[in-house]
Amino acid sequence: MGATHGGKGPWNRRAAGILVTVWIGILLALFRPEIRGMDPVAYYAWLRAAVIQGDLDASATFAHYGVLSARGISPTGYRLNEWPVGPALLWSPFFLTAHGLARLARALGAPVGVDGFSAPYQVLTGLGSAVYAGIGLWLAFRLAEAVAPPPLALWAALSVGLASPLIFYMSAHPFMAHAVDFFVNALFLRTWLGTGRWDGWARFRLGAIGGLAACVRYQNATWLVWAALEDLRHTWRRPPEGLRRLLGLGFGGLLGFLPQMVAWRVVFGSWLVLNPYARVGAGSFDWRSPHLLDVLFSTDRGLFLWTPISAFALWGLVRHLAPHRPGWAARMGAQILAQVALVGAWSAWSGAAAFGPRLLTGLFPAFGVGLAALYAAWERRWGKGPVLGLGVGAIFWNLLLLARYGLQDVPRMGPVPLDRLWLGQFVFLGRLGRELGRLLQALARTLP
Repeated sequence: MGATHGGKGPWNRRAAGILVTVWIGILLALFRPEIRGMDPVAYYAWLRAAVIQGDLDASATFAHYGVLSARGISPTGYRLNEWPVGPALLWSPFFLTAHGLARLARALGAPVGVDGFSAPYQVLTGLGSAVYAGIGLWLAFRLAEAVAPPPLALWAALSVGLASPLIFYMSAHPFMAHAVDFFVNALFLRTWLGTGRWDGWARFRLGAIGGLAACVRYQNATWLVWAALEDLRHTWRRPPEGLRRLLGLGFGGLLGFLPQMVAWRVVFGSWLVLNPYARVGAGSFDWRSPHLLDVLFSTDRGLFLWTPISAFALWGLVRHLAPHRPGWAARMGAQILAQVALVGAWSAWSGAAAFGPRLLTGLFPAFGVGLAALYAAWERRWGKGPVLGLGVGAIFWNLLLLARYGLQDVPRMGPVPLDRLWLGQFVFLGRLGRELGRLLQALARTLP
């Protein structure tokens, strides 16, 4: 297992073409830029308030989408919004483009609203999630290229994209944070593992990406913990160089996370809020992580039961990546363990209404590396057949489950009996011909 195998040049162009083709196909089938549910409204409210109103008061956005009555007032007089600001930051170029187009259309006489609620805003902002997911898949491919030949690296990236919750949250539910979460995790990993320069400026860039990742989902702050521990170890061996690295990482992380701190200061009156959800009674942590095993094995969106490809990817990290790249495996393994423990400590660990283990979507760039290592080992031993079989089987399993989710053949929330979750896949497949009409109707309207 070594460096890239002819990945540059023609093969990269071919891989980019394949990824773009798959990306377009997903959007043509599933893209539904509709803001529905509390989480999407809250993420979007930061963006609309900042651009349209020039402040951070989410009241008008909450009222427009019918959730104002559920939101209280903060000590500073603002409407409470405990959700992170990172998705709004990353969506902002798309929203601003929509705002410019809406104003131009309005000036030309078209009846287009310029209030942040009309169709251009939703279409282009929702498209932003899909674009970030696509870039994240490219980064996942480039990461996987370091441990497998380009064809297998591409197959690993496609496997984690199409056999995970990402396909749903980049298209059918793009106003959740999970598509941009996949992107920032892939970007952090690519930046951390893909460079040989570790001076203060390089660590500053890594810290800034890590701070931004924590703005997207608070739990991503653990990336900065592992990088800081790495720098502390380096400081022990080479104090001046290690200290520069640590300072660069720290200042970068502070800058990347500063937008969230500003939002907290405005809304909550504090620069640092350890658990903003607790401020509104929306969730709490038990640091003994009592639901750790549930996060992995529960029929209520458990990682391995809803997304079986993750178990193979984890095996690839442990069995096939660790012997050849122990540093990579240790970093990704620490992050996987930390994220599973954090989600297991959270009172809403299952993600409530969710397609699969949505709270762990950010782990799938790392799973892509593990899967690439597994694919490379399997191809050397058994040829291409098992590699293709595993990927195709996992993708088909996920798409079949997605169809059942869309038709409510499996409940949107809560545990699913194991026989209904797994055996139900084969039962549904047997009646797929009879369900095809309903499925096409659902796709023509919306995939809830």
